Amino acid sequence: MGRFTLLNFVLVFWMSPLLSGGGVLCALELVGGVEAAAEPESAGPGEEEKAEQWPLTAGDSILVDLEMNPEDQDFEKKITPLFLQSDELERVIRQIGDLDAEDFRKRNDASRALVMVAAPIEHLLGGARRDAGAEMSRRIQGILNVRIKQRRLDALYHVAGRLSSRSLPGWGSRLGVMSSTFDPVSHWDLLRMFEIAAAECSQQQDREVFEKSLHSDYQSERELAAFVIGYRFLSGIEKSRVTDLVGDDEFLELAMARGRAAKGDAEVSKVLLQLLGSENLRVRHEAGILLRVLHDKDFGFAGYDRAGSRAEAVGRWQNYLGSLADDVILEEARIGRGARGEFMVLVATPPGKDGAVTPWTTSGRKLSKSGLAASMASIRPDSISFNDPAGLAVASGGGHEAGRVAVFTNEGKEIWSASGIPVEGGAAIMPGGRLLVAIGSEVEELDISGGRAGVWKMPSRILSFKRLREGRFLCAHPEAGSLAEYGSKGQLLWRVEGFDHPRWVERLESGNLLVVVDAELAKEDSDRRPNAGKMRVIETSPDGKVVLSSIHPKGVNVISSAARLPNGNTLVGTEKGLAEYTPEGYAVKVWLKNVISTIHVR
Repeated sequence: MGRFTLLNFVLVFWMSPLLSGGGVLCALELVGGVEAAAEPESAGPGEEEKAEQWPLTAGDSILVDLEMNPEDQDFEKKITPLFLQSDELERVIRQIGDLDAEDFRKRNDASRALVMVAAPIEHLLGGARRDAGAEMSRRIQGILNVRIKQRRLDALYHVAGRLSSRSLPGWGSRLGVMSSTFDPVSHWDLLRMFEIAAAECSQQQDREVFEKSLHSDYQSERELAAFVIGYRFLSGIEKSRVTDLVGDDEFLELAMARGRAAKGDAEVSKVLLQLLGSENLRVRHEAGILLRVLHDKDFGFAGYDRAGSRAEAVGRWQNYLGSLADDVILEEARIGRGARGEFMVLVATPPGKDGAVTPWTTSGRKLSKSGLAASMASIRPDSISFNDPAGLAVASGGGHEAGRVAVFTNEGKEIWSASGIPVEGGAAIMPGGRLLVAIGSEVEELDISGGRAGVWKMPSRILSFKRLREGRFLCAHPEAGSLAEYGSKGQLLWRVEGFDHPRWVERLESGNLLVVVDAELAKEDSDRRPNAGKMRVIETSPDGKVVLSSIHPKGVNVISSAARLPNGNTLVGTEKGLAEYTPEGYAVKVWLKNVISTIHVR
């Protein structure tokens, strides 16, 4: 876990106001009953249409907003304060602990100091708040209200992306120290970007530092060190010593394999094949992802499948790898959001004056142009999905006879569309351009003319239907209280039960599941409007059996969808708007105050 776990022991008592001088708290507003930092200024007429004018990517524009233009000559100097050194980090941890000090002046000094820290520490503050008492929690919220608009955690992600392609000597160790503050599950995407950036910025003289970091007290720092060694230094280390470095820690073995895969090391396939048999779900799941990426093959392995299915898929991998020539050359591989470059957020709102699909940066700034968003707007979608290997997107909307579904290129060119289809659960693109459309308790297969080419009979109604990868589709069955995955012929591959009326689901890059559930919607009333305040977003382990976190927006009737941002936070769309929540479940930014049909981060 990250360093914030060190702070969970503190006891807190109700004491005096946050700062005797005041002025630190900004205005608050209620979004679904959760306090969120309000925007201090409202946009004037026409201002919402203004957007980035520079010819940079969405990620670069976030850095420009923070006066860290990647094209500036002093870019390295400007980004340095984002990364805590070891002594600075220990001071921050001490100051967070001081928020619970008996001495009032010590508490105030700590509050002022934490407001001014240039590096992103919001995740540390959020972690400390989990077990905090009334006053410490209030102080932390006040500090977060000031800091959250600075979006430093977003900057950290995009700076790491820049460092992964713009190697700066000495920055590998900085990334290692900073990685120790993050939880390896909550901030999976960010840490994948950190790993490749640290490897690219490391030089031979850094090897000893990373070998020492393999024994760090913090799992994220250990894994980053193992990745860097696998990527940068493995060829200079004797095999017997490599075994000693990793020991029996499968997480380190996996991280070192990630580093080797990122370098295109063909020999790593043997290691990954062995890791498919791990008892640890995360280890075998990520090993399966890496094998698919390395070889551009899919033999049906999923780490969360039942043991028999996994064994069959492992056998297929064994046969394939055994057939390869010894001199096979593999492409370099990357997993995580950094593998696909820059990202934007697509936000769909219902028909009406503002009904549209709009593109945003991952920091909540509206972008002016996106051919794909403009084309999708005519569909008025309540479901958006992508087939990245094919470069295609699918939008569908309207759970009635006026419903429409369409296929687009990623640039927004419409390939084909069909009307009069009562799409309820969503749609997915198939090889050859055909579509699968979820309607009631059926999944209909449509040809490119919109004609019915086949049908799957599902066990119950579907409210969420998505393509995961070739031959694998994820569904939410609300009445059955289950999530399930089906093959390309509709055959059941995996199922988990026991959910409270799941209405929407997404499988994250890490394999975890984001699920919208309704805790008290009676099965016999499933077609009625959900009860206000009873819906929430949960994140589970890949097999759906362990709930890792929960977001509960109070006072809303409907949660339409959710999406994970690169900074580890989660966007939640409701009938009251779009808000961003931390892994601890706190609303930190209101993005939009319109009814949200669906959101998609890509």
